Amino acid sequence: MEWCSINPCRVLVVSVVLLSYNMLLISSPPAAAAATTDAQVGLRAEALRNSTWWCLLHLNLSHSYIYGHIPDDIGTLTKLTYLRISYCALDGELPVSLESYSFALSYNYLSGAIPSSLGYLKNLIHLDLSYNYLSGAIPSSIGYLKNLIHLDLGSNSLSSVIPSSLGSLTNLEYLYLNFNRINGSIPSEIGNLKNLVQLSLSHNALLGTIPSSLDWITTTLPVLFPSLGYLIHLNVFNIRRNRIRGHIPSKIGNLNNLTSLDLSDNLIDGKIPSQLQKFEEFRKLEPLHNKLSGHIPPLSIYIHKGSSIDFSHNDFEGHIPHELQFVYPPRVFGHNKGLCGEREGLPHCKRGHKTILIISLSTILFLSFVALGILLLSRKTRRNQTKATSTKNGDIFSVWNYDGKIAYEDIIEATEDFDIKYCIGTGGYGSVYKAQLPTGNVVALKKLHGWERDEATYLKSFQNEYMERGSLYCVLSNEVEALELDWIKRDVSSNNILLDFKLDAFLSDFGTARLLHPDSSNQTLLAGTYGYIAPELAYTMAVTEKCDVYSFGVVALETMMESIREEVFTLLSSSSAQNIMLTDILDSRLPSPQDRQVARDVVLVVWLALKCIHSNPRSRPTMQHISSKLLIQSPFLEPFHGISLWQLNIQEI
Repeated sequence: MEWCSINPCRVLVVSVVLLSYNMLLISSPPAAAAATTDAQVGLRAEALRNSTWWCLLHLNLSHSYIYGHIPDDIGTLTKLTYLRISYCALDGELPVSLESYSFALSYNYLSGAIPSSLGYLKNLIHLDLSYNYLSGAIPSSIGYLKNLIHLDLGSNSLSSVIPSSLGSLTNLEYLYLNFNRINGSIPSEIGNLKNLVQLSLSHNALLGTIPSSLDWITTTLPVLFPSLGYLIHLNVFNIRRNRIRGHIPSKIGNLNNLTSLDLSDNLIDGKIPSQLQKFEEFRKLEPLHNKLSGHIPPLSIYIHKGSSIDFSHNDFEGHIPHELQFVYPPRVFGHNKGLCGEREGLPHCKRGHKTILIISLSTILFLSFVALGILLLSRKTRRNQTKATSTKNGDIFSVWNYDGKIAYEDIIEATEDFDIKYCIGTGGYGSVYKAQLPTGNVVALKKLHGWERDEATYLKSFQNEYMERGSLYCVLSNEVEALELDWIKRDVSSNNILLDFKLDAFLSDFGTARLLHPDSSNQTLLAGTYGYIAPELAYTMAVTEKCDVYSFGVVALETMMESIREEVFTLLSSSSAQNIMLTDILDSRLPSPQDRQVARDVVLVVWLALKCIHSNPRSRPTMQHISSKLLIQSPFLEPFHGISLWQLNIQEI
């Protein structure tokens, strides 16, 4: 739908125009109703200048597929108090001629900077520009909007710092600046917003340290203003996925109405303040992925029905309070320094834990030095032996081309006749040994168990290359090397994907591989890595190409997500998936994609992965189909931050 026209016809006075969801509603005063017989509603600049519409009060065109620019002549509607044009396809820049009390243009394609003249709309109460492509800094002139109650600039590309002038909006109750590129620290002036109810600054690049002038504040988050405790009406506080350092402020105990606190994915250290135990209506506490330490205090509020907590990926230690460990799953306490408890799935607590730890570390350190000395001595001896035999053997790899007997003898000598101490791995069809040959080359050798002749002949046709970077799992487990792969995910449980120095991927370990024969049932024993095996193999034992498609989908999901939680597969088939946003499962080490093309690629990969793990093999695509889809750049209309897993799951391939 395009901006067409507003044609008043015989309408004397129009007070409300509603075109939401393509339904037309025109409301006029009773005196004019008798004269109203017909009306066409659209919007074009010349129609807006028609004097008949000067008294229009409400204009709602949301969900009506309108596209194009907003005409500047919309400012001629001087009586307009409510403007809402959300979930459309508007583009261009914001109009600067409006005077309204409520202004909502969310979920569009508006771009450019927020005009500083917006600060002249002194009567503005509600301003929602979220889910657009606005860029640049937040103008300080917004501080002139003294009557503003609701301000939502989330899910844009705004940068620079938060202007201190926002502290002048003393009537403000809701402030959303999440999913932007805002940096710097949170200005202390925001502590003046005494009426603030919800504050969301998540998914930005906020940072800060404790200023020297505030050295008396020993337990205050550096980037959080020292007057945090003055926001007594605050019930939602979200600073997830920033770069905030310091401690959780003890003054947080003054926030008696606080029900949701999300501090996840930052660099916060110190301990959880005991003041939190006074809250009785807490619904969410998620300090995961930080550097918090010490003990988890016995806070009974967490057992509230429907509440959500997550203490994982920190440095907590000690005993987990009973009221927590028997209510919440063990995963919310995982990846910590030394948490323990009595529940199954948690490490058991031991007496004298610190003493045992010190003794163990000392013993390990001593043995490490002894082993290092033996290793150095052994290498020196072996190096001398290598010099003596190198003349005889020359290049061992060229020798293999014409005399396998000499190569075999060197292998037997290097592994001491395949001694168990050289074994570095065992599979269902053979064992892998590490050996240093007389030339100094370190190789991995696979000694096969009993094989049928045709299978052994088949494997002999392979020539395997050496992969310099090792397995994908090892690279992703290294925090430094993983940053080179800014397009994949941490904790990928696939040791069978190797990377060369160009980060090109290769499949390895064909120990469980089988050739598919058209005249055979292709039934086999259950083999593979748990978590990657197609579910139908558990009861049919029939191998098809759709089994590999399922495994590909699991690996693809892991490359995009932090980890595949067990409940993800269940939620995909339920209505609860509507509440799981795509941005909530992406790698926390990487910022949300701001480039539109990158965002399309992320959506495409997750969508294809969800199709690959369909429980019905017939509903999964073929690998040829997947390959063709990856080559097509499919556009998507829904803003990136508004896409849920449920939307991707129901989208047909």
